[in-house]
Amino acid sequence: MLKKIIPIFLILIYLTGFLLSFPYIFDNLFGAEKLESIRNIFEYGIMFCSFLVFNALLFKNKYTTAIAVILCILLSINFLISVSCFFIYHSGFNVGMAISILESNVNEAMSMSYMFILPGILFFIFLGLLLYSVNYLKKNVVTFNIKFIIIALLWLLMPFTFYLKHRYVSNKGGGKMIKSVYYHYSDFNTALKIQEDINEIKKNVPVFNIKKIQPGIENVILIIGESERKQNMSLYGYSKKTTPYTDQQAENMMIFDNAVSPAGITNLSVPLMLSSIHPDEFRYRYDKLSYNIINLANQTGYNSFWLSTQASARGITAIASMSKNKKWVNGYDEVIVPELEKVIQKKEDKFVVLHIMGSHPNPCNRLPPNWNSEDLNCYDSSIKYTDYVFNNIFRTLKNTNSVVIYASDHGLKIQGDKLLHVDSKESTQVPFFVWYGDKVPAAYRITGHETKQTQTTYIYPLIMKYMGLEVPQHYKNEGNKYLNLEMKSMEYRQLPE
Repeated sequence: MLKKIIPIFLILIYLTGFLLSFPYIFDNLFGAEKLESIRNIFEYGIMFCSFLVFNALLFKNKYTTAIAVILCILLSINFLISVSCFFIYHSGFNVGMAISILESNVNEAMSMSYMFILPGILFFIFLGLLLYSVNYLKKNVVTFNIKFIIIALLWLLMPFTFYLKHRYVSNKGGGKMIKSVYYHYSDFNTALKIQEDINEIKKNVPVFNIKKIQPGIENVILIIGESERKQNMSLYGYSKKTTPYTDQQAENMMIFDNAVSPAGITNLSVPLMLSSIHPDEFRYRYDKLSYNIINLANQTGYNSFWLSTQASARGITAIASMSKNKKWVNGYDEVIVPELEKVIQKKEDKFVVLHIMGSHPNPCNRLPPNWNSEDLNCYDSSIKYTDYVFNNIFRTLKNTNSVVIYASDHGLKIQGDKLLHVDSKESTQVPFFVWYGDKVPAAYRITGHETKQTQTTYIYPLIMKYMGLEVPQHYKNEGNKYLNLEMKSMEYRQLPE
């Protein structure tokens, strides 16, 4: 009886490791997205069962047994990563962690080896149970017939099916993760591609022609939002009270009434916001991303920090990698506040980027299970939740010499009940404002409303100003050129409504 139970027990252990790496799936079991979470668990469970049958068939031949053992070891390493993140970092796994693993050296690994004792023990337990289960299935259950052959191939065919769905049918979350029994593979694959970007950008070492003209603000904080439409914010006149806390701070802010994003997707807009690269150059001078606000801060004497609840992405992570301190945090956006609290305790000039999930599709997934939406739809609720996070940030920084700059990477176009990433003027209209801590010098404290159209690439010279640097008379894209989804530069006025 015990022998029959072990494979079932192993399936539960595998799914536990999966949920440890993607805790939002577990959280959503108790929220609005419970059916989607159940479907995810079911799909990964099916793939794992198929994997067991596949290796049981391989075990039936002495020449292919070695292949099965290698596949099982690789899956056990996948499990090791999950439990290591849980026990050591109390977090799920993400691309940022994958990059850290790829960048680590032998000395770093040895210095942390004691932390992996328990995960290491669990690795060998999982591997032992896996090999036992495969061998049990080989002897007692699996035979060479069409039924088991079809079952055995599912773990290979399902990822391909997910890819086709993601590419041609529906891409609800907007991400790149294709489901596989080796669920960390996509993180490492993305990390390797990002490392290529990082290495290319690092070849071009920037030398900034900068002039310090006055003491800068101690804490210069940049918050990069995600998919937030200013049209849905009460700060900008929306009828529903979606930004109650930020509304209360309006007199302590410089609000850009007509801000627009330089592109319609994150991987284009954020690099344009944070670097001196122009939309005309993006396709041909990608190396110019090294001339970015992180490297500028480093050369100005500011200690640089990058804190993110977003998964890593091309260009953006390359810029983030230039930070002296960087951390990707799993969880809802409020988890970034304690990280910020730790940073501002340091008595030094600091430049901190907070890259949050905001209203990233699917917005229902951006809300904690116990979040009170007060009859708002998921998108408006995600904006109200972001406002709640802002309130915690403002309270943290209130009695400090700090300035907070906030802008969303891009907006969205509403078409029926869909929120679309498209090239349109509607989807470029974004929130953009500056908030001041109580100890900010009067020379920097400029409040009110800027009514002229301002592209969020203006963030670059704005940060220079708050660092006490001489600001160029003209910023790179005063003409508001726009980089479309085909990565071609165009005049903003030519965008459709």
